[in-house]
Amino acid sequence: MGPIGSGKSAACCVEILRRCLEVPIWNKGKRSSRWAIIRNTNKQLRDTTLKTWMHWMKDFGTWHDTKMLFRLNFGEVDAEIMFLPLDTEDDVGRVLSLELTGAFINEFREVPVALYSSIKGRLRRYPNPVEVPGTWYGLIMDSNPPEIDSAAYKMMEHLPQEEGNPNSVIKVDAFKQPSGISPEAENRDHLHPDYYTDLAEGETKTFVDTYIHGLYSPSLSGKAVYATTFKAERHVSQIPLQIDPFLPVIISFDCGLTPAATFKQMDLDGRVRVLREAVAFDMGMKRFSKNKLRPLIKNFFPTNPLIFIGDPAGKRRADSDESSAFKVLQADFDEEGAIVKAASTNDPTTRIQATEQMLSNYPDGDPLMVIDPSCKWYIEALRSKYRYQKQKMTGKYSDSPEKNEWSHIAEAGQYGDLYLLSGKYDPAEHIRVTDFNPLNQPTPYRPAQREGY
Repeated sequence: MGPIGSGKSAACCVEILRRCLEVPIWNKGKRSSRWAIIRNTNKQLRDTTLKTWMHWMKDFGTWHDTKMLFRLNFGEVDAEIMFLPLDTEDDVGRVLSLELTGAFINEFREVPVALYSSIKGRLRRYPNPVEVPGTWYGLIMDSNPPEIDSAAYKMMEHLPQEEGNPNSVIKVDAFKQPSGISPEAENRDHLHPDYYTDLAEGETKTFVDTYIHGLYSPSLSGKAVYATTFKAERHVSQIPLQIDPFLPVIISFDCGLTPAATFKQMDLDGRVRVLREAVAFDMGMKRFSKNKLRPLIKNFFPTNPLIFIGDPAGKRRADSDESSAFKVLQADFDEEGAIVKAASTNDPTTRIQATEQMLSNYPDGDPLMVIDPSCKWYIEALRSKYRYQKQKMTGKYSDSPEKNEWSHIAEAGQYGDLYLLSGKYDPAEHIRVTDFNPLNQPTPYRPAQREGY
């Protein structure tokens, strides 16, 4: 996945050639294989995909126009490369009746994801892997970035195609090219120096983000609350973040029957690390504390001072047992010396702005807040799922974020951000000293290594 002009299609064509060269010799002294190159329409297939293929491969075989087939034939290689559109049901039926070594879907965002699995089922058919062991089989695809929340987006981000069904994750190796104007941009040597500058003239921010920077297109089902400030490539660490065993952990939580919590630490220099998350559904605070919070704290934060910051509404008693979320947490973690406090406000605008500030501040060029890659729910909420819903009648967006499966973890994080930015929290005041060293001297705080920044 990447910008326009980044060499995606050419790379896939050369990958087919490379794989054809690796097929074991088996058919009359030849490395025989069979491939399908797929595009959603015949016109696009001929106007773009076929032209790219012929630019690179015309000297290595013969084109048969009536059959839409290229015979890759040189040296030991003998491969059938079939070009197939998906215009009609007959076209789709033809694709799903083939026996293939591999397939290439050009612009996969334009092809229904349901077809990926069907096409994958036609692989490992030629040559027979029992008769010719050691043959590589596979599906390769390229595209400009798809729309957020689309099936193609979920595939790239290793998210379930069916909500709540982890078995519906499509197993892929996903590669994202850098922006066309970044120092790491690919294929720039083969483009005019002003290619991307000229391309951006007169275009919308969405166009520039998608086709030049290689970022996902906005979702048509809603507008992400943090669309302009959250950048996964900046705010999500590529490696697990280190947990400081002495600094306090701020556990900010949202109450109700869909409780959620984020676990954050603020370094002495003011930077914030989001280390873990907890999400539950149809679960009260007592069960959430026992089944979710307690195991996380025991395994990851056994020596840390605990500060719980939550939705002020959590102070109200539950009708069932006259307890409150705050009383539950105070009782459950009293032995650990936990502090349980209400956030300063429940005002949505103020809460949203607190996280905006966390995401938009870049002291010394590094993000103020960085997130551990294990926090899948929190990352998706910030990326797109915590959103203003688009109203069908007017086409306008709602004034407040919609309540959904991701809103609770986003709002839990907001309570923590309010507290950390309030000026009332100083991590040095809560650092726990220990007497673990041989000389029985208090062990002072040691700054965590900057892994992941």
